[in-house]
Amino acid sequence: MSWWATILLYIMLVFFAVFSYPGFSYAKNTGFLGNYLDFWLENVDGLVGIPAFIFICCFWMFIPWRRQLPIILNRRMQKVACTIEGKLVTCEWKLIDAYIKDVSTIAVGGAPINEGVLTLVFPGHGGKGNSRPRAVIKATEDAPAAIINGGFYGAGMIWEYIRIYMQEGADAVPSPAPEARYIGKNIINCINYMNPWMPFTYRVWWQLLIALILSPIFVPFLSCVLAGDITYMLFDRILPRRKWPQELIDACDGIWDGRE
Repeated sequence: MSWWATILLYIMLVFFAVFSYPGFSYAKNTGFLGNYLDFWLENVDGLVGIPAFIFICCFWMFIPWRRQLPIILNRRMQKVACTIEGKLVTCEWKLIDAYIKDVSTIAVGGAPINEGVLTLVFPGHGGKGNSRPRAVIKATEDAPAAIINGGFYGAGMIWEYIRIYMQEGADAVPSPAPEARYIGKNIINCINYMNPWMPFTYRVWWQLLIALILSPIFVPFLSCVLAGDITYMLFDRILPRRKWPQELIDACDGIWDGRE
């Protein structure tokens, strides 16, 4: 969502710049003496201010995932550790209970959203209402099978991944292969991934023909996506993340130091 909010900023800027031209033509007919740039600068508070205001209103989307802390699965020690309500919770793997929920909510506009939730339940007490501490993991949306079968299936995939890793080891599970690339590592990486002229490199004649016909639409759109992707990469490097507590770093048993 935060990535799309950044892309939307540039799309709105282009939209306002293009569709403000009829206003410029009307102003010229009513006595405006400047050029289009003068007209744009004179109305910059609306042409830039409105997209900027909408982007600021969406900036909260950057916060939740940057505040998350991991769940440490230490296979060698056969222990699980995480922070729940600010306190370190750790226990043996064999004492963990897990269950999956299929959650359906209604989004803005009335569209239903189906999500799977995997919950790890720790022994003991200390949670809200003196309940057992629990950690919640949202279902994966990367695997095509999870997308087709809904959130419940994706949550089951995560649980099987964790279970097989803890019981059989890293060699028994496949390497993570996300369908979506969430963040570019550098500017060249963003350009190669979002190159607006990439469709013109098609060698199949009908694909190249479609690219030529639709170029007035997708070239500006992909240019906005490219600019937004680079901006998002910069935000990702500048904005602070939540630091790992030393207890979680210690639970990694020297394998991970808590840094990205």
